[in-house]
Amino acid sequence: MTSPLHVTFVCSGNICRSPMGDVVLRDLLAEAGLAGQVTVDSAGTGSWHVGDGADPRTVQTLARHGYDGSRHVAQQFLPGWFDGRDLVLAADSGHRRTLAGLARTDDERARIRLLREFDPAAVASGDLETDDPWYGDTEDFERCYREVEAACRGLVVDLRARLAQGDPS
Repeated sequence: MTSPLHVTFVCSGNICRSPMGDVVLRDLLAEAGLAGQVTVDSAGTGSWHVGDGADPRTVQTLARHGYDGSRHVAQQFLPGWFDGRDLVLAADSGHRRTLAGLARTDDERARIRLLREFDPAAVASGDLETDDPWYGDTEDFERCYREVEAACRGLVVDLRARLAQGDPS
């Protein structure tokens, strides 16, 4: 286990879904008194948006819910990033496959999870994919936000338990 725990959200370009997770989880961890115990960041599987801010629709959606996504800068997930990451959260199964292909060991592959695995309602429904709002409208970004926020709330519970046990797995 690294100290603090390190969580990375991953989507395609690091401008929609993963920045939402990054921003929302940071705030929820602060509310839970866990901010200093968990490091949070995000990345994309592709490089085409590296250096860009979050999609303006992402920033607007976050702002409507009281979050500030304006400081986000997109980056790409690289194989060496597994070093020091306790949990790598893929937005969908395609991202999980890409990340598994970048992983160098079984231990690294074991750290990759789908974000919505932490939302009990998503698990119960069998729908673990975080919908990509990129080609959509405001409602698509709102739906993505709801999915991400519900998963992040479950993730806080999971991280609290990991920290109490001293075990990141």
